[in-house]
Amino acid sequence: MAGSFRSLRDMAAWDPARAVAPEPIQQAAWTGDPLTPLRRGLTELQRRQRREPISIIQFGDSHTASPALVPRLRELFQSRYGAVGPGILPPGTGPRFTRPALVQAVQQGQWNGSSALRVPGAFSISGYRLRGEGAGSSVTLRSTESDGFDTFRLEFLMQPGAGRFRLLVDGESGPALPTSSNTTRAYPLVFQPPGRHREVTLELLGDGPVELLGWGMERRGPGVLVEGFGLNGATIDMLANLDPTMLRTALYHRNPSLVVLAFGTNEAVSPRITRDAYAAQLTERVRTIRRMAPGAGVVLMGAPDAARRAGRGQGCAAWSPLPGLDDVRAAQRAVARAENIGFWDWGSITGGVCGLNAATRASPRLVQDDHIHFTTEGYRLTAERFFTYLTGSSAMA
Repeated sequence: MAGSFRSLRDMAAWDPARAVAPEPIQQAAWTGDPLTPLRRGLTELQRRQRREPISIIQFGDSHTASPALVPRLRELFQSRYGAVGPGILPPGTGPRFTRPALVQAVQQGQWNGSSALRVPGAFSISGYRLRGEGAGSSVTLRSTESDGFDTFRLEFLMQPGAGRFRLLVDGESGPALPTSSNTTRAYPLVFQPPGRHREVTLELLGDGPVELLGWGMERRGPGVLVEGFGLNGATIDMLANLDPTMLRTALYHRNPSLVVLAFGTNEAVSPRITRDAYAAQLTERVRTIRRMAPGAGVVLMGAPDAARRAGRGQGCAAWSPLPGLDDVRAAQRAVARAENIGFWDWGSITGGVCGLNAATRASPRLVQDDHIHFTTEGYRLTAERFFTYLTGSSAMA
């Protein structure tokens, strides 16, 4: 693929003006059981009939952004089917409150981040963009896994007036790489050295801004990549703020077996939301994802129980469900049936307002005092139940 290198030395001959990314191959839309592409790939892994990883991508809100849910789901898949690293992450230290697993990120110098939470723009699959300026400003990604990585992925903006950067891999410095272009577009760079490494630093040369869209580490070979892209406060319409060409290209390169959509809590906060209006929004987003990743199954994680204080009483009587929760859940179920996609009932973990309230006092506690966000144990339990649903087998087997 364009922008794929075996060594830092190879990058010296790179001419971004002549590099053209391949056009996505048109695939027929998957119309069968939404879990079949994933389960078929898992069976191939178990039978050693597959040499490359399969991909699971989850989009969502603060639940997805938590440092427990997606990492635990990844841990379950990789312990059973093959560990291949964390995959793509938001660049730099990422949005506030994110703490990616399996890596450490360090950010030094002049950097400013922005997200696709409210405003559309030049955002790729991570929904986050990091703009750096000033000579010597740097970001470092370090693997905390003993096996390190043998594939480093970087996506950045080519745009007028942009500057140069260099990569340092385990301290070895590469050539200056330009990001200036007559047009604005995303560019994917893939570094696949013959051996394993531990750390990559991106350092700016100070001759113009450099904007990063995503980066990540993985290992070649069979296994399961589980990547989660969540923003605090996000609704399903956040996906419309991602640049469609960038998102389509990123999904093409990932070729996921499964796309998970985990939204609904922030929509349910509004008392003005209606079942039909939300079903229309959700249907549009689902169909867009299916056009962009036609070979993937799609699954909705139904909105979990969430409540707000209803008075000064005690126990579950003091709490009531978020005003739009019933309509959001009804719309999710209706869209899942109409669009032939999967639906997993997250509310089954707590079982309503009283169960939610009890989960704040359980041992271990599963839900935080706000009655919206889960604890680490609650998110881990969520991942284990979801894993069982996706694979048809126990997470503890």
